[in-house]
Order: sequence, then C-alpha cells, then structure tokens
Amino acid sequence: MKEAKHYLTLGAVLAVGFGLYWMFNFNRQVQIWITIGMGCVYVLWGMIYHALRRELYLRIILEYLLVAGLACTFTIFLLSR
Repeated sequence: MKEAKHYLTLGAVLAVGFGLYWMFNFNRQVQIWITIGMGCVYVLWGMIYHALRRELYLRIILEYLLVAGLACTFTIFLLSR
C-alpha cells in the first residue's frame, strides 16, 4: 500500500499530460513537446522511485530511457503523418 502513492503520483502526472495533449489537439508541435515532456517525467519518476527503494542501477535507468524513447518515437511518428 505504501507504493500506491508513487503509482498514483505517476498516474496523476500522466493524466495531466494526456489532458494537455487533448487540449492542444489542433497544434501538432505542442503535442510533440508534451510527448517529450511526458517521457522525461516518466524517466525522472522511475529514477526517484527506485532511488527511494535503494535499487537504482544503470540497467533500470536504461530500461526507463528505452521505454520512454520508444513511446515518444512512436507517438511523434504518428503525429508527423
């Protein structure tokens, strides 16, 4: 239950990001920057979460970077079509 606060925080931040994404559906450039920002927040959240649990390793950081990078690349590719 202690970890639920962390996941709720991530969910709330991403929900705000999706809300902004939807609000700016007329401006693809802003949506791209929101996508990049959400990816950065996801990586930062993962680093903070694992640092608090004292299990922050390079492998974990690379995994978060890879997931965020793939999600951003996929979303930006779809936006540029």
